[in-house]
Amino acid sequence: MRAYLNLRYTVPERRAIFVAGLERLGFRIEHGLTRDPHDGDIFVTWSRIHEGDEVARIFTERGLPVVVAENSTWGNSFAGRDWYTLARDFHNVAETFPYLGPDRFDSLGVELEPFRVHGETVVLASRGIGPACYRMPPGWAERQQGRLRAHPGRFPERVKPLREDLANCGRIITWGSGAAVKALMWGIQVESHQPRWIAAQDNTEAGRLAMFRRLAHAQFTHEEIASGEPFARLLEFTAR
Repeated sequence: MRAYLNLRYTVPERRAIFVAGLERLGFRIEHGLTRDPHDGDIFVTWSRIHEGDEVARIFTERGLPVVVAENSTWGNSFAGRDWYTLARDFHNVAETFPYLGPDRFDSLGVELEPFRVHGETVVLASRGIGPACYRMPPGWAERQQGRLRAHPGRFPERVKPLREDLANCGRIITWGSGAAVKALMWGIQVESHQPRWIAAQDNTEAGRLAMFRRLAHAQFTHEEIASGEPFARLLEFTAR
């Protein structure tokens, strides 16, 4: 069994924990891409862009598993731990990971702030990368009604820290931004436009909590990834 590992290798610690976890499951690690996978192979990729997306489609067409990793939806440093997102097929999409109950989120002791009832509307754009079926369309952000916050990954010199910038915000419009997940924790209502967004909810206290309880099952600590357990769980799961 081979695990083709397509990471961004600028973070050696990330490479080490992914290799350790996959080797614990008995996979032989191949770094990079292949367009000719064999039975028993899996593909683990950082996001699905460019050739990574093309190879993911080849694996899927041949009935072979694809696991997608990305920065954690709720932030790589959250609740005193370090995290990454892992899911089957797509990383920012609902129902691409199993839900195993409320305890995983509840055990973190995270307090969700009450929803605000007043404030400005802010538009949070995504970076516009990823597979076409879930990528933010060109010009989408500019067509929305509200103050457009520049994406910090593209314009770091133009944005304040997120919490400061949203201090007077009562409503977010987003395609599917991770910043909107933090806004939900701070009690800001969020309207999302991405189909099947991983953090979609109905802006009620019950709906928001249910979403975070689901979301927790796609977020894994570095120690969990190195143990191999997240890969084992996802490989047993068939994404919808």
